[in-house]
Amino acid sequence: MSTMKKFEEIDYVRSVLMAIVILVHIVNFGTLYPMFKQSMFTFFMPAFLIITGYLVNIEKSVGGFLKYFLRLVLPYVIMVTSFSVLSVFLPVRDGLTSLSLEAVCERVFVRSIGPYWFFYDMIVCGTAYYVVFRLFPSLSKVSRLSLFAFSLYLLAFFLPLLTPADATLFFMGAVLRQNEVSFVKAFPASVFSLLPFLVLIFQPELWHKWICLVLPFFAVSFLLWCHGKTPERFRVVMCYFGRNTLPVYIFHPIFTMMSKFYLPLFSFDRSGIVHAVVTIVVCFVGSIMIAKTLDKSGLSRVFGVVKLLR
Repeated sequence: MSTMKKFEEIDYVRSVLMAIVILVHIVNFGTLYPMFKQSMFTFFMPAFLIITGYLVNIEKSVGGFLKYFLRLVLPYVIMVTSFSVLSVFLPVRDGLTSLSLEAVCERVFVRSIGPYWFFYDMIVCGTAYYVVFRLFPSLSKVSRLSLFAFSLYLLAFFLPLLTPADATLFFMGAVLRQNEVSFVKAFPASVFSLLPFLVLIFQPELWHKWICLVLPFFAVSFLLWCHGKTPERFRVVMCYFGRNTLPVYIFHPIFTMMSKFYLPLFSFDRSGIVHAVVTIVVCFVGSIMIAKTLDKSGLSRVFGVVKLLR
């Protein structure tokens, strides 16, 4: 299978996972379907962490990795700071009650806010991955992976935002990459993957246990089957959004917050589904438009990149 095809399938999966990220951050939808929202957390972020661990390129030069590092750190600091300030004035879950430098710094370095904890995990895990493999090039692959795993669990012990489970998921992706396992072989496409997925996801007592290590496999396997069945025109659009999950992830909270203001327009739909679907589309399109504007104006450099869009 070609590299282009491999990344097309990863992009497709990421676009679906990104849509779920947006969905669970729509307050109205979460209020109407709290159990459904909680069930989504058992697989979509674990899958994202595995994919991220798989995609991190530790063969970069030090300069190349620093660019990757800044591409994550700058958006994280900018958006967490902005979101923290906004949370004083807007109804944001776990927002600040009063504005102070100490409170904002706590959000940036200790607790984060909104969905941006994922950037924190990417920064910490990715840096540990790169440093271990660069410092010990003469060690065997197993030895370096063992040191990497140890460093992750050590970091998880000291850093509140990085949990051992998240570290394990990132590590799983890195192991697949280091053993040169292609993405489609790691997650063989199958419609029947939906069956164990549905059985497990309706077991709430398992949600905070080992299930997060199993569900991503079935979810991604099923999504890869869907990839092969999706009409080409729609698949191309989805892959474009998946290829640009970075700007969508950065900017989508702007639009999920805005969705509260046009919620009354959807009073005809008590299910909240129409409002949720419209908001997901608005988040994708709006985030891409912001990124395009920043690219054209040259302001993308504030986020550590020449171009946000790929």
